[in-house]
Amino acid sequence: MDFLTDDNFVTIVSVVGSAVGLFLALRADLGKRIDRVEARIDRVEDRARADHQGLVGEISELKTAVSVLDAKLDERSAPQRLAVQELPADYSAGDEPEGGPETP
Repeated sequence: MDFLTDDNFVTIVSVVGSAVGLFLALRADLGKRIDRVEARIDRVEDRARADHQGLVGEISELKTAVSVLDAKLDERSAPQRLAVQELPADYSAGDEPEGGPETP
């Protein structure tokens, strides 16, 4: 009996060929799925990075607003110096007071 014409050989070659074909197809499918997942992850990372940068910008705006409010609060709560202003009409332009020097 010739081994190449035996039904068992043909069956074994068919099963091995099918298994190899199935393995290669699964490997290609798995590679495509991995590529899609990586692309999805990249999109999520890009979106998260954009959101993060937007939030950092908003945080800096909030910090600026808080510092402005803090400065205004400091101005309002700081003790004010009491300034007494006298009317300029109380003093004469000369060296001596308006009534002149007192003589005994």
